[in-house]
Amino acid sequence: MASLLHEKHKYRLVLCGHKAVEVGAVCLALMVQGSLGGITLAHLAVASKTGVVAIFPALGISLTKHARHLANRWTSSIFIGTCGFVADVLIHESHYPGAYTEAALTAIGTFAISIAVSYTRIGKHVDRLAEAFLDSPPHEPL
Repeated sequence: MASLLHEKHKYRLVLCGHKAVEVGAVCLALMVQGSLGGITLAHLAVASKTGVVAIFPALGISLTKHARHLANRWTSSIFIGTCGFVADVLIHESHYPGAYTEAALTAIGTFAISIAVSYTRIGKHVDRLAEAFLDSPPHEPL
């Protein structure tokens, strides 16, 4: 039981860490409109804040019985893309024409990056950690 709980905490930490980076990296690239040489500390701060805000719903879900849904790469990627959209809207205005254009691009980019990362060595490691949620009986505490 204690080992399983430990694995669940490791999964939460890894999931939230790498999803925050995915959202933040996409947000950062879009804020500077692809001109990576124009990145400032202010841009990094805003992108970091966007990434952190985006992972709060994932962290919340990882504390419920629905956490097993985040183990699926497609569900997880759609969810974090949606959270990235909302976070981008809440944190800063669009740098593109249209109030929600940048947020929509952040959502699409985050989804794509999340799917791509899920096929890497890091993604495979996250999948192994997620098994703690897939193997636990429904009545066991998360």
